Amino acid sequence: MTNNPDDQAIIEAGYQPQLHRKLKAFSSFAIAFSFMSVLMGIFANYGYVLKKAGPFGFWTWLLVGTGQLFVALVFAEMAGRIPLTGAIYNWNIRLANRTTGWLAAWLLLFSYSIGTTGVVVALLAPLQTFLGHPFDSTTVRFVGVGVIALQALINISGVRLAAYTNKIAVIAEIIALVVFGSILLGVILAKHEVHTALLTSVPATPAPYWPSFLMASLLAAWTIFGFESSSDLSEETLNARQVTPGSIISSVLTTVGLGVAFLAILTLAIPDLPAVTAASDPISTIMAHHLGDGITRIFLVFVLTAIFATSLVGITAGSRVLFAVARDKRVVGAELLTRVSAHGVPTLAILVVSAIEIITFLFCQNLASLYAAPVVLLALVYLITMISFLRGIKKLPAATPFSLGPWRWPVVTLAILWLISEIGILTIPDEFHDAALIASGILAVGLVFCFLATRRSIDRQAH
Repeated sequence: MTNNPDDQAIIEAGYQPQLHRKLKAFSSFAIAFSFMSVLMGIFANYGYVLKKAGPFGFWTWLLVGTGQLFVALVFAEMAGRIPLTGAIYNWNIRLANRTTGWLAAWLLLFSYSIGTTGVVVALLAPLQTFLGHPFDSTTVRFVGVGVIALQALINISGVRLAAYTNKIAVIAEIIALVVFGSILLGVILAKHEVHTALLTSVPATPAPYWPSFLMASLLAAWTIFGFESSSDLSEETLNARQVTPGSIISSVLTTVGLGVAFLAILTLAIPDLPAVTAASDPISTIMAHHLGDGITRIFLVFVLTAIFATSLVGITAGSRVLFAVARDKRVVGAELLTRVSAHGVPTLAILVVSAIEIITFLFCQNLASLYAAPVVLLALVYLITMISFLRGIKKLPAATPFSLGPWRWPVVTLAILWLISEIGILTIPDEFHDAALIASGILAVGLVFCFLATRRSIDRQAH
């Protein structure tokens, strides 16, 4: 038995502490903030918004940010009450049952893996802009696989190295958003080239406009998710009951605030809307027009650092979910997947998640699918978790430094309504059907496994 109060929740859950507890408050915040990454989300999807809904689609950032904040508030309460690795998996098995927990983990694992693959694809555009020439298909595959392999090696080297790398990237991203955003704003103010109408005028086409406006929410939906990733490392976080809830909420608020400010400045700075909309890299086009190629290239270094960290954290979080499921012997090769190295990390789980990402990257580079599918999967996981929260709230441990108190039911209700809306927005339109099919296929396979596992359990009980 350990006297460490941080480990008490692990022991009470029936496990023995295995992972090394080294993460402090800023590292925990950095994991969630980096997983979301404002720069990554904007670089990946700002061009899509301009083509689909025009500059006015920028306002969907606040719509999605508000909805995700409701979800984050509920998750913050659960993170304080059940501070276990593979958080959503453990929340669901304790609030609902093991089958629900396994299904949530199945969807979560693929959401992290596909989403991280999308991040690697997103990294290629600014990288090619920075280098000044496009990649052929062979180079794209070589670079993508190399990036994932390097991130796997960093993760295998220990959570401290991964966290240190991530903290540097987060600082770089905040500097890029604040400093370069301020410089760009100062330049357009000095040049009297602030195009306010781009933010305030609803485009006349397409008509009706609102479906395209809602589809533009992909920009924020693919960015402001994964904020629970800091809770996936609860067993590696010091004072997790207090630190992790704060990390979840502060990371969402910071992402929404910095994102809306930087997006507003970018949109105000658009010099030629048709030219920027048609550009393969609209953000670099805007920056280069006002700040020149030299400063834009410096800015791209910060962008590449932030995007690299996002995919790095995706492997970290995904491996911890797989570790948590294996610890309950709910996956093939459980004994090997739960082995922790001398560096305090589940090495094989990291390699398996990395392998899934490499396979996905090599066989699917459809950007719309890679961006929308993981959001749909994660929204499903979030919705399942909200329902489990409603069903099993009386099972939650009482002690927690963060509680919604009398606001719990209004916040949960708004979170559920938002998640249902988000799933509809990202599955009903024709161009999201591929993403919907991917998400449906993964869900269907997971349900089959759940059904077979349930039947097997019933047969065992009968005999």
